[in-house]
Amino acid sequence: MIMIALVWITALFFNKIDCTYRKGVDQLNPFISAVVGDNVTLQCFRIGEVNTDSIVWYKQKVGQKPWVMVTVQHEPKYENDFNPPKFSIEQEKKEDKDGFHLKIANVEPSDEATYYCGHRDFLTRFGNGTFLSVAGHGDVKVSVLQSSMLNPVPAGTSVTLQCSVLFESRTAELQVLWFKAALTQSHPQIIYTHHNSSLQCESESSKQTCVYNFSKKILSLNDTGTYYCAVTVCGKLVFGNGTRVQLERSVDPAVIFLAVALSVCVLLIFAMVCIISSQFKNHEHFGVSQGSVTDETLSQDCVTAEVNYAALNFTERTGKRGRVKRRQPQDIIYSDVRRPFVT
Repeated sequence: MIMIALVWITALFFNKIDCTYRKGVDQLNPFISAVVGDNVTLQCFRIGEVNTDSIVWYKQKVGQKPWVMVTVQHEPKYENDFNPPKFSIEQEKKEDKDGFHLKIANVEPSDEATYYCGHRDFLTRFGNGTFLSVAGHGDVKVSVLQSSMLNPVPAGTSVTLQCSVLFESRTAELQVLWFKAALTQSHPQIIYTHHNSSLQCESESSKQTCVYNFSKKILSLNDTGTYYCAVTVCGKLVFGNGTRVQLERSVDPAVIFLAVALSVCVLLIFAMVCIISSQFKNHEHFGVSQGSVTDETLSQDCVTAEVNYAALNFTERTGKRGRVKRRQPQDIIYSDVRRPFVT
């Protein structure tokens, strides 16, 4: 029963560790807004150990099937209609991960779509996708700026996220929203709406700059993810690049529990082996010899057990008369065997 529990705990333990080395990709920015003529870069990082598996980029417009754009293994291989210099791959080498970023030059309205990065071995594992929103020259120019990432914070810490909105003074009243996108969610969710937004703005010549702060207490992994500031203007929603919030890395309590349980099971198995081995040796070394004999056996805890034998010698008396009989071997009878109790 203990062996079955040990195998079960070991399997869970290594399965937990294996999750750290999973394969796949990470797309940091679910939303990117651009203006016609801009150059944009869509980020994609490969998760897991360095390998030679392929990275594939797909483009999917609303209501259409996805199209393969480029496959990267050793060198990028571009499909029709997705050739340089319009589309290109920028590879980034880091200590802990590799980047295979898609660069789109001279953005056009037809480039507005969702772009998926995928890791291909036997299967294809997709990232969450990045939606590229393209605004025309005639549209109202609005820029939403956010810091890309905060330093990891311990659980229970309050963070303040800042969003700067730059727009023309003739622009109508703005509505500013905050969205949160997590890895476990397929779509971002609205978590806060700013009211009386104009009170936080400053005018400079023909432009206005507004700064919005959003505070959030990070209690657990459910509160981590990427927080986006977005502005609704002229029927369009303009997103910032998002601010990623992470917890400081710590040892998973489940891993600690499994490690302790595994150690306890190993100790119990060793204890049972010692007890069985000690009992086996006590029976195996039981022997008989003439005279006073001491048979010593060492138990697992190094306690010496002594077994004493009291031997009685019987010899045949020699008669007074007649021929002396040839001497016969002595008959030995053991009267008592005592073995002290060993603790």
